[in-house]
Formats: sequence, C-alpha cells, structure tokens
Amino acid sequence: MDNPCRVLLAFPSTGRDISTRWLRSYVEMDLYDRERAVQIWESLGAPESPTPIDLRLLHNYVAVEATSNLAKARNRLCEEFLGNHPDAEWLWFLDTDMVWEPELMHKMVARAVECDVKILGALCVIVTADGPIPTLFVDNPDTVTQVMLDWPENTVAQVAATGTGCLMVHRSVVQKMFDDSGGSANCWFGFDVVTSDSGKEWALGEDISFCLRAREHGFSTHVDTTAHVGHHKGSKVWWPSETKTAPVRLPAEVLNRTGDHSVRDVSK
Repeated sequence: MDNPCRVLLAFPSTGRDISTRWLRSYVEMDLYDRERAVQIWESLGAPESPTPIDLRLLHNYVAVEATSNLAKARNRLCEEFLGNHPDAEWLWFLDTDMVWEPELMHKMVARAVECDVKILGALCVIVTADGPIPTLFVDNPDTVTQVMLDWPENTVAQVAATGTGCLMVHRSVVQKMFDDSGGSANCWFGFDVVTSDSGKEWALGEDISFCLRAREHGFSTHVDTTAHVGHHKGSKVWWPSETKTAPVRLPAEVLNRTGDHSVRDVSK
C-alpha cells in the first residue's frame, strides 16, 4: 500500500452537514497516513529526501459549497483539482456522511495501480426507506443502469457506474474529459437525460452521468468490493454487508438479483 502519489480529497458541503463519524474517520486516516510515511522514511534510512511529508499520500483537501445542484459543485471540485493542484495524481470524492477505515485511501490507490484502473469506487450503500442498496450499477437495456444487489466479494469489478460517495478518479480522466469537451466547465457531472435501448427516457443522477460520460471517453468504472465504506444517516451507520444480510425488496425493474451481472473481475 505504498505507491508514491498525491491525493486531493474533495467534497461538497454546506459546512453544517459534516458527520461526526466522518470527522473521526478523517482524523484517524490522517494519523495513519502520517505514521505510515514515517515508517517508510525510517525503512529507507531516514534520508534528507524524500521526507515523511513527501511520502504522505494525502496532501490537501478542497471543499465547495453544496447547493441543490450537486453536479455544479462537483464540477467546481474538478476545476479546482486541475487548475490549482497540479501535483495531485488522484481526485478523491468522499462525501461528508461516509465512514471508513484509516487505511482505506492507501488501499484504494494500491488497488487502482495494481489493477491499472483510473476510476475506482469503494463499496458504499444508498440508504432508502426500504433499506440499504449497494452502489453498483450494471447496464440494462430498459432502464440504462440497474442496481446489483448480489455483488461479488473480494474483487475489483468493472461496472457501468457507481456513486461518488467514495470515488477515486485519476487525473488523466479529468483532463481528457476537459480537453475533449473543448474546455467546458460542465463536462464531468450533470443530470443527464438519456434514452434506453428500449426507447424509454430516463433522468440520471450526477454520479451515474459522470461514469457514463467517462466511458464515452474510454474510461471504465470499477468498484473494489473489499473496500467497505459506511453511510452515516441519523444515529446509524449503514454498511454494505447489510445489503446481503437484510436485502431490500424493490420492484424488479430497478434491481438485479440474477447470477449473471455482466461484471468483469479485473483483480486476478
């Protein structure tokens, strides 16, 4: 988990919606990152360069005011990443109600490098009135994308889309989408309206739109199903394991419970 790189943590926030569990996770991760850098530095014989600061993965964070238009906020984060953080290799979207283990950032970067993927999400959940749903979406000719409940364990799986609750995006993705658009500040996120293969019109969330847009530019989306991230809602943290122990029961058109998910395993 010691791939040299720099990560920029990014999140939209009003400043009043940051979970206490998120803050604790952030502090624990920051301490882990510092201690890991010192361990590597000492193993190298405590050289003058690189220093423990140089060896840290998390070098900065950026937040923008979140309005009702999340697509606009996330686009501003992409602009900030490209324009003001040229040394950062990864843009890490991490929403302010997520809960994670201290080593998650290192683990995700290492997995992305190992599997040569440029868009990597952790396994998160969407909390609905019926229970948690995993943020793994596969292609569907009728609904564009479909939720996959029976997700494969212990793998890096290629999917059609995932959420932005915890998503690593390589600089090459952000830069190419920007360049191909002719420099549009709205090229990454939007609430796209698309037509499925069956002729039905669907309005997509900004996260699904990003993944499908990125695919048009040659970048596939993957999810590391070993990287579990909790979703803090109210007094409870919802974890991906609960999507299997107590699966939701929603209409068949939005779920995929069959054995064939058209998910490609790239971890082996």
